[in-house]
Amino acid sequence: MAALVAARRAADDSVYLLLNPLADCAPEHGLGLASLTKVLGADALTTVARPDLAHSPKACPVLVRLAGCADVPAPELMELAQRLAQADAARRRRYVCGCLLSPLDGQTLADHVAARCMDFSADSPRGMSPWFEPLRLELLAASIHAETLGPLMWPIRTWLLPSSWGSLAMVSGFQRSTGIDVGIGVGRIGAELPALARQTQRDAPLIAQLLSAWRRSLQLPLSYAPGRWQGPSLLPPQAAAQAFRWIRQAREAGLSDTRDIIVLALHQAAIHPRLLDYEPLRLALASAAPGGASTVLAAYGDHAWHRIATHLDQVGSPP
Repeated sequence: MAALVAARRAADDSVYLLLNPLADCAPEHGLGLASLTKVLGADALTTVARPDLAHSPKACPVLVRLAGCADVPAPELMELAQRLAQADAARRRRYVCGCLLSPLDGQTLADHVAARCMDFSADSPRGMSPWFEPLRLELLAASIHAETLGPLMWPIRTWLLPSSWGSLAMVSGFQRSTGIDVGIGVGRIGAELPALARQTQRDAPLIAQLLSAWRRSLQLPLSYAPGRWQGPSLLPPQAAAQAFRWIRQAREAGLSDTRDIIVLALHQAAIHPRLLDYEPLRLALASAAPGGASTVLAAYGDHAWHRIATHLDQVGSPP
């Protein structure tokens, strides 16, 4: 994290951490809000007034200024942030939402993050999305072209976020003089969020549930799992985007029950990502009662799965 910050930081950027008090962090931890207040001073911490939690400011995210534009962030705090982000990778809520580089002061930046909660909602202009949560921001970055998302992020120059696969991902913001009017970060964006991006925000809880089940499945003994992830990271790169694709494919095949969607996705992760291209299986799943996908899938033994996976590899992806 420290190396990425040094490489991406502009001369006028301050360095911030965005922390989520709704996630677990021991009060005595070095990144606990009480500890940070003692080390950095109360003026370094700014509450992000999350629209749906205005009645409970202590539950709102907190923006922590680690270093002003002329300062260097304390290496020990940067190290703590990276270690905690990695330790939280398998948790439902993540305490470290990201490390932000921006020329804005803390209050203006907090207002910008809060305003985007409305703009990035699945039901904008009336809805609200905690888009700053790492999974939700990762999904936004995967579903909105960088040339569109960049001006919406600005004046956040760089957001380093803990990713669904266990390492740091980066979202960049930049200023654009024409097109979408993004102002200085506290107004509305003046453009409707793409439908695909809105759907990622609606599906974020289900995607989180699927990712959790995917991680757990990697610990299970399976006699036939040629597609099982065996790489160095927690999950494959862009795991959240892949989970979203599997959810959409399951719905297109006629599945609506959460249990069915997840169990099918786990089979796709372990056996073959295009199982639904095998027509007999797709038809059997579509005709099953809600909650019946497990029974359909259990009818296939290892030999049948091997035959199906080989067939799908031979025919390749549809045009």
